[in-house]
Amino acid sequence: MKASALSIGLACALLMVPPVQASPYVDLIDYPHQEANWDRFFALEGRLQHGFDAICGDTFCEGEYSDIRALRLRCSVDAVRGTVHECLWAFAAGDLAVSRNDGAIVARQPTWLCRLPLMPGTAVEDFHAALAARNPLHDPLPGTSQSAYDGLTECIH
Repeated sequence: MKASALSIGLACALLMVPPVQASPYVDLIDYPHQEANWDRFFALEGRLQHGFDAICGDTFCEGEYSDIRALRLRCSVDAVRGTVHECLWAFAAGDLAVSRNDGAIVARQPTWLCRLPLMPGTAVEDFHAALAARNPLHDPLPGTSQSAYDGLTECIH
């Protein structure tokens, strides 16, 4: 009887222990649990894309490629610490031209993976707050004087 009471007590204690994090890093969308940041993240990504679209014609898109498009932003989070590990923003462009010699269409399709200049240890909430600002593309990222735009100027040539 004592053994079964001990077993039941141990089983109850184990049920109260929080689950061990399976992986130390997760997508920001899935922090602190699956899809917890879904809406906030896609709103953040949308604000950044809107900012990029607004300035592209006068900056990045006035050179060799006039149709650079922001494709996807992804951020990894240290789930134990609640800090953003890194963010990469993918871009693509295309250029189609007709060869005067043979009529073939010649395509060039460059892509860029741009790293946001984040300060190590940036808290998830600080990251969200900074990019919820009025001008998220140009406002400084937490703990640094650099913005997402600064990261793009070092990346897209």
